[in-house]
Amino acid sequence: MTDKAKEVEQQSSENQIAAKEHSPSNLESLMHIPLEVSVELGRVKLPLHSVVRIARGTVLQMGKEADSQVDIMANGSIFARGEVVKANGKLGVRITNIVTPEERVRALS
Repeated sequence: MTDKAKEVEQQSSENQIAAKEHSPSNLESLMHIPLEVSVELGRVKLPLHSVVRIARGTVLQMGKEADSQVDIMANGSIFARGEVVKANGKLGVRITNIVTPEERVRALS
């Protein structure tokens, strides 16, 4: 067998192993792992003197429009976008865009 043929065979074996690692049975065992899901309204950079002056009642402007979409993250990886809503008297987020389940798993691995 030539070196090239061995290399192709090895790559094929590695691809099969990778596919097995992401097979439904292996993924099922991961489905109960808790993930931290967070929603980011925005970010702002402030000079230290502004941060020192922050007090109760201070409003921080995020640089986004009030009706802008927010990023929804799982363990720090963005997997969806949404709009802020009020749900049963509590703050919530309505999902407007979301990546496929396969892309979510890839982003978290």
